Amino acid sequence: MPVSMGTHPRHLEELRLGGGYNSSPGGGSDFDQAGNIQSNGDLDIDGSGSFGGDLAVAGDLGVGGLDTTWRTYLSANMGIPDPSLPCGPASATNWRNYQVVTHSLAFDPTSPQAAFFQFRLPKGYDGRPLKFTLEWSATAGTSGDVRWGVNPLSFKDGSSLVQTGPLYYFTDTFISVSAFHEATAVIDALSVDSGGFVTLRVLRDAADALDTFGNPALLMGLALTL
Repeated sequence: MPVSMGTHPRHLEELRLGGGYNSSPGGGSDFDQAGNIQSNGDLDIDGSGSFGGDLAVAGDLGVGGLDTTWRTYLSANMGIPDPSLPCGPASATNWRNYQVVTHSLAFDPTSPQAAFFQFRLPKGYDGRPLKFTLEWSATAGTSGDVRWGVNPLSFKDGSSLVQTGPLYYFTDTFISVSAFHEATAVIDALSVDSGGFVTLRVLRDAADALDTFGNPALLMGLALTL
């Protein structure tokens, strides 16, 4: 039964649950008169949640609604062969007549070759790491590894376009002819302002001893995720 507080109710200045918050091994929650909530337990919200200020989460944040992860996709036909170490130009690869055709850039198995892509980071990018997933296949081969490298460089208004930066290398093992391959690398945060312009160089380091796949690798595209 509801309890009436009268026309002039008394208000709690602070509410502590679970042993007085931080004063017991079990921890608890603290609600102060300014409207702040502190808790070292789990917070489950079954309905809508509204936060007027900042929300800091030290652990994982699970959201049961729409996925708001930022993603973009760069198809092979958006790639520019590196003028110094050019891969093959973008072309249509017919994997299955009347069924599957993709764009692809062919990377030679004997010498390093590269291609450039460009994109913009989302407005408000906060410097978190970028996940690059290279999608590739091959029309011939039996076994071996492909050594890929990615070199992202970021720019803002007034930045010099004459820059250098590290290549991040990773390898992916050949599965079978015409199989869809995904090679993933997570790159450290880029030091850019909101909405930074990024050039991305993708390299197959075929001359390196770790590249043991003796056939062209056909890059179909790249997926980028924050």
